[in-house]
Amino acid sequence: MASRWNPWRFVRWIGIALLVLVIGVPLLFYAAFMGIQEASERQWLGQAPQHAATDVRSRKPHPVALLDVGFDSLAVRLRMIEEARESIELEFFIYEIDEASRLITQALARKAAQGVKVRILVDFAMPIFKLAPHYARTLEAAGVQVRYYNTSGIARFFAMQHRTHRKLLVVDRKEAVIGGRNIGNDYFDLSPHYNFLDSDLLIRGEIASAIVDSFELYWASDWVTNPKDLAVDASAAGLDLLAQPTATEVALRAELKAHQPQHSFTTCNDTHFVTDYPGSGVERRRVYTAIAQLVSEARQRVIVESPYLVLRGDGIGLLQSVLKRGVKLQFLTNTLHSTDAFYAVASLSDSLDRLNLPNLEIWGYDGRPLKQGERAPASARWGVHGKRAVFDDRTVVVGTYNMDPRSANLNSELIVICRDNPTLAATMTKSLQARLKQSRPISGTPGAGGYNALIEGADADAIFQMRMVTPFASFLDFLL
Repeated sequence: MASRWNPWRFVRWIGIALLVLVIGVPLLFYAAFMGIQEASERQWLGQAPQHAATDVRSRKPHPVALLDVGFDSLAVRLRMIEEARESIELEFFIYEIDEASRLITQALARKAAQGVKVRILVDFAMPIFKLAPHYARTLEAAGVQVRYYNTSGIARFFAMQHRTHRKLLVVDRKEAVIGGRNIGNDYFDLSPHYNFLDSDLLIRGEIASAIVDSFELYWASDWVTNPKDLAVDASAAGLDLLAQPTATEVALRAELKAHQPQHSFTTCNDTHFVTDYPGSGVERRRVYTAIAQLVSEARQRVIVESPYLVLRGDGIGLLQSVLKRGVKLQFLTNTLHSTDAFYAVASLSDSLDRLNLPNLEIWGYDGRPLKQGERAPASARWGVHGKRAVFDDRTVVVGTYNMDPRSANLNSELIVICRDNPTLAATMTKSLQARLKQSRPISGTPGAGGYNALIEGADADAIFQMRMVTPFASFLDFLL
């Protein structure tokens, strides 16, 4: 006799199938990812020695200046390029095709025509990659060498997760700018839609030469591809570096040439450059170790700015060990309204209970433009993008490292540490406090708004997107 069909049993099996899909697939994905990552590390272990270029510390005097304003940073970069006599090295995660990038690119082409050696290394992360091979070939014709970092396609999904997130400009091995800014309008206060409040460090001295040594390490690595080895879209128009500039570009160039950046130099007598070794694998990540050491040495307070705050168990454990000693930690990050990555805010919202710890404050930027210099804000919405910290009012860190698992485990990053410099620390603290004044407490202070403060001001679409991905944030946080 045939058994009767039981609809509840059917519903139960559907529920189990959905549970497996929601929980099992991400777990399998994670296990596969970590397994391949570890295998990759074992494969490379014998070929990845402790290279001198990844960790250089100098106690010679280095003039340094904080570049807080994007327009200032663009003016400084153009001045550096104009004054170059021998070599220019650039490495970036993002290289847009817009007014800011055209100004920089055309300046580079002019120097190449004068015999200066000019090289650009740009990451090939497909979702945001813009400097396509047809642009690169135009640059090569003008004397500018271009290379791509990690051109792995979707068929090598796990390999393509590793990126170079480093950002640097060095001239004549004597002067360097490092920090959070890529090349694009939104990093230099020029976008009418959305801009980043970021931070760079201008450095003069032998550390600039050390940064170039690390650039050489990446330039020569197996992860680098010559654009001529990639197919070119025949229908795509090349970037004409010698074309007549638009009226907007003419006006912008004149304004930048006349602009006097608002920054002052101080001397760092203990300057430390740290970068990750090229390639995937946890053992190649030097920057996380250096930052963890600084955190463990903190005695009074630490102020950190990061556009994303995604902490896993090991990161929270490190924080707890410091907080238990009475060290006060203050984080400045983005709210849903100010961020460019709603999924990172989703992860933070899912972690608020775990981050509700004594001596830990989390503040979210509210998205309003910040008064900076005489120029009117270019857009109505802004987000913090600086990657920096002040330790015990004496030690400063500036670099490319975000407070997220991707920077800790996947990306190549760099930082510069200036130790025992209260003057620079005070300058950076003042800058951070200006941004904190336009932020709201998320947790750790009386009246902190928690989840509601995190989403305040965001539009309905952003809130919907964030809520849709929140259930998956904890499973996939290792990719954020």
